[in-house]
Amino acid sequence: MPTSFALIGAAGYIAPRHMQAIKETGHQLVAAYDPNDSVGVMDSYFSGCRIFLQNLSDLTGMWIN
Repeated sequence: MPTSFALIGAAGYIAPRHMQAIKETGHQLVAAYDPNDSVGVMDSYFSGCRIFLQNLSDLTGMWIN
């Protein structure tokens, strides 16, 4: 059964390596947060991932609500 992950710092230098590792191990990235709008690389790994650019509480609210 795949594990669902959320990534904070999705536009960071190392983030593509983390995304690749999540995908190669058969898991899924369901949410990502970064205040910078340069997270386009994510589409090549997880096209259905929800991206949050401004409010981190929106990301944490996904699992609280």
